[in-house]
Amino acid sequence: MSEQTPRSKTSQPNGGHSAVGYGKPPVHTRFKPGQSGNPKGRRKGQRNVHTVVDEVLSQRITIREGNRTRSVSKLDAVIVTMVNAALKGDAKAQASLIAMMRSLGMTAEPPQTTNLEPLTADDQSLIADYFRRHGSTLQPSTAIDGKATPADATPSEWKPKS
Repeated sequence: MSEQTPRSKTSQPNGGHSAVGYGKPPVHTRFKPGQSGNPKGRRKGQRNVHTVVDEVLSQRITIREGNRTRSVSKLDAVIVTMVNAALKGDAKAQASLIAMMRSLGMTAEPPQTTNLEPLTADDQSLIADYFRRHGSTLQPSTAIDGKATPADATPSEWKPKS
């Protein structure tokens, strides 16, 4: 009988080479640790403008108000400065503050209504066709002059289809 040498745990059964196949490329062609599959892609740590602006505005600074100092973010400081300038009568600061408040929905102004125009015959026919196709048992009530007024009618004013 031939004498066999004991195999170490690290040696491979097929002569020291690992299996090659689907999902198992040859060892010499695999990516090395730390090597990218897209070497010309985005560098690590590269930031976009939104990230930079957000980071800068969240930095803390100390401001002085009267006899005391306090630490606030730069964004807070900009808003405090804008409000103080508006209070002193700066027209541009007042306009900017009001525009910002409107964009944030902080004003008590009612929302602007859109221009409502009466329905045309085409609109009424489209609505009637919709009701017909969807098998609705309700239809808008008819006005005194015989024309349907679906835009003005509420579901409680609708009458069953005859």
